[in-house]
Amino acid sequence: MPRPIRLMLFIIIGILFLLYLYYSEYDLLPSLTKQTHLYFFTILASVTSGLAVNFINQKLNVKIPWRRNIMLRFVAGLSFDFIALAALLIVFGWLAEIIGFIEFKMFASDLSESQLEVKLVVLSFLTLFIVNLVEFNSYSFNEFSVGQIRKSRAERKQLEFQFEALKSQLSPHYLFNSMNTISSLIYRDPFVAENFIRNLAETFNYVLGTKDVKLVSLKQEIEALKDFNYLLTIRYANALDLKIELDEAILETKIPPLSLQLLVENAVKHNVVSDEEPLKINIRNDENAIIILNNKTATPSKTSSHKVGLDNIRKRYAFFTSQEIEVNDEDYFEMKLPILKES
Repeated sequence: MPRPIRLMLFIIIGILFLLYLYYSEYDLLPSLTKQTHLYFFTILASVTSGLAVNFINQKLNVKIPWRRNIMLRFVAGLSFDFIALAALLIVFGWLAEIIGFIEFKMFASDLSESQLEVKLVVLSFLTLFIVNLVEFNSYSFNEFSVGQIRKSRAERKQLEFQFEALKSQLSPHYLFNSMNTISSLIYRDPFVAENFIRNLAETFNYVLGTKDVKLVSLKQEIEALKDFNYLLTIRYANALDLKIELDEAILETKIPPLSLQLLVENAVKHNVVSDEEPLKINIRNDENAIIILNNKTATPSKTSSHKVGLDNIRKRYAFFTSQEIEVNDEDYFEMKLPILKES
């Protein structure tokens, strides 16, 4: 809440205090024309108190942030605000008595003489309780708003990375190669051509069906990978060998969609695949990770870096785990994707 609004609220509260206390004592309201000095003095005390409370709360927000300990921050705010306000009221009451505005007898020996002071203490405590409650609600609202903004940004970023993965699977080059394969199969082996088209359709259906999905089960990803592998097998025959050796127990764990497909595609893209230099890809797991391993053959003359696809997977995994993706790119290429635990 902006400071001018806070001070205005304190002035309104101070005036209400004055009206209530004066009325409870004399059964009438102070005259605005004849007792202007009381209103002026009340406004001065209210502004000073508002500034003091605002200063204390700002310092406490630094020393004891709400997010660290809500109860401690609330109690500390209420306590320090009350002590500061009590001290200011004593000082202003003392000044008012010296000037002759009011008769000031704080801590009078006779309780009947200190009814105004007791009422003032109770009202001040209740007001400061509400002030600190408002501070907490303001903090909660800000945290919620910031959290929602961060969540929206993260989701948008995640969808951007997912869209990049989607584009790579629907690239014109990929479609052109698929159409060429279908064209050659139609006359050579119509049955295989039909299966190729069916698996191609299943692959595209999976790609398009998961474009807005954050996570899929590993089982779904493997089924889609098998369709994709069929397309590669038709194209490369025995020159490509993909083995999937995953434990049944982890098949229901989650994985960002197209992660395995991107890695298999990367392996094919960045190695020469031929009968003389077959490409062998193995997907298995240990206790903590899904391991994708492939041998390294000759490097194609025209190929882009591994980094684009790997960065995409890294960034998407970062939304779900703090564990790093491990990469070994020496005699062979190995990538370890952390198994995402159920949240």
